[in-house]
Order: sequence, then C-alpha cells, then structure tokens
Amino acid sequence: MARAVGKAKRAGRARSDPVRAALRLHARPDKAEGMRAYLKSSMPCLGVQVPVARKVARELFDEPFESLEALSAHVLLLWNGARYREERFVALNVLRLRPHRRWLTAKAAPLLETLIRSGAWWDLVDELATHVVATALENDPVGMTKVVRRWAASGELWLQRAALVCQVLRHEATDLELLAYAIERAVDGKDFFLRKGIGWAMRAVGRDRPEVVRAWLERWRGRLSRLSVREASKAL
Repeated sequence: MARAVGKAKRAGRARSDPVRAALRLHARPDKAEGMRAYLKSSMPCLGVQVPVARKVARELFDEPFESLEALSAHVLLLWNGARYREERFVALNVLRLRPHRRWLTAKAAPLLETLIRSGAWWDLVDELATHVVATALENDPVGMTKVVRRWAASGELWLQRAALVCQVLRHEATDLELLAYAIERAVDGKDFFLRKGIGWAMRAVGRDRPEVVRAWLERWRGRLSRLSVREASKAL
C-alpha cells in the first residue's frame, strides 16, 4: 500500500513539473509575496496572473481525454502535486478547455466537490464555480440542478458559496428558482463569504432583471445582511 501511495505521489510530481516550469517563465518574484498575502494562502505563489495560468493550461493540456475518469485522475494529480497556488489554477483550467467540457455533467460532481472542499478559499472556489460548474449546469441542467441544490442545503461553507456564485456569468440563462433556493439556505448565515456571495449573485441578476432583485430584497427584508443588500443594490 505504501509503495502504491509513493508511486502516486511521484506521478503527481512528475506531471506537475512541466506546469511548474511553464509558470516559472512568467514568475514575478516581486509580486509573489504580495499575492500570497492578499490571498492569505498557506501555499506559496509565483506571482503569475490568472490569465497566464489559463494560457499554460491551454498550451499543455489541450489533447482530449478519453473519459471523465482519465480527466479526473489527471486533474487530481496536478492539484495534489501542486507546490504553488498558480499550479492549482492550471489544474482547474484544464477542466475549462473545449475538448474536456463534454465530461462536465452531474457525473463530475465527486471531482468538483473534492476540489471545492480541498480548495476551500474564494479564489479557487470562485474560479471553479463560475466557469466549470456553470458549464456542467449548461451541459446537464437536470442532473446538476440536483447537485447544486444539495450543495446549497449542505451547511458546508464552500459548497454553499459555489451554489450561490456558479451562475453569475450565465446572464439570461440563470436558473432563478435554483438561485433563490441557494439564497434562502444561506441568507441567515453569518459568514462573510456567504453574505458576499449572495450580494454578488443578486447583483449579476440585477443587471438584466432589476425587478427580480427588487422582489428578492423585499422577500428577504430583515434577513439579508447589509453587505448582501449593498452588493445587490449596485445593479439597481
């Protein structure tokens, strides 16, 4: 068993090496510590901006995987083998690549939940939710709606945050009933990231449908935090 674990760890490091090398070409040591402090990350940073991490993912991993299992295994190797935070952004963005999007359905929920729980911070969770989870909702609306509803009702902070913000870029495709369900289950929460997530999600809806947000502000009057109300009102 120990030998198998050691082999898996070595494989993770081996697959992370090309990513690390590519990121180092764009590293900004003068920015790295400031980025780490801003993100409050226990993992060191290279000072590489997110668009560059996305570019590295495209350049290294645009060959299609033959199954969800193969894609999941590869992403987890990259994720678990990461030494720098930007390497985890590359791992997340492998899932966003066009050849891999077809695998993003409710069947990918175990992978997504693993990444959300182990990422457990706004930068990684939001990147995953707004792009990867959103694509899964588009590909498999029935199955993923059940998944997102389960996350919303889970009582787990980062699963709830993902449920709240996964539709902020969907615009007219936003499932308002699903979002209202997520808000209802988070509205009494005291955590900053839930309150901020509610406000962000409502603000995104308010850009196209301000009447919906006004109705929601009235519906949850007295329960919404000041932060949520302030954020939501920016689109009105």
